[in-house]
Amino acid sequence: MKMRIGLKDTTKFRVMLIEKGYSQRGFSKEIGTSGAYLNQIINCRKHPSPKVARKIVEKLQLEFYDLFIIQ
Repeated sequence: MKMRIGLKDTTKFRVMLIEKGYSQRGFSKEIGTSGAYLNQIINCRKHPSPKVARKIVEKLQLEFYDLFIIQ
């Protein structure tokens, strides 16, 4: 069984980006990914790698389980 990382709440994540002053494109540049890849993560079409998930929570100054679940 393959374990995947997923966002707990996509709306909450979008709100957090706005509260921190980021657009999706701007945030994707900050964490070193493409805007398309981040959009796919937000829309649950892709699962972030552990490395990308770590970059996201570090940039937003959160803990892993504040944003993500392991499925």
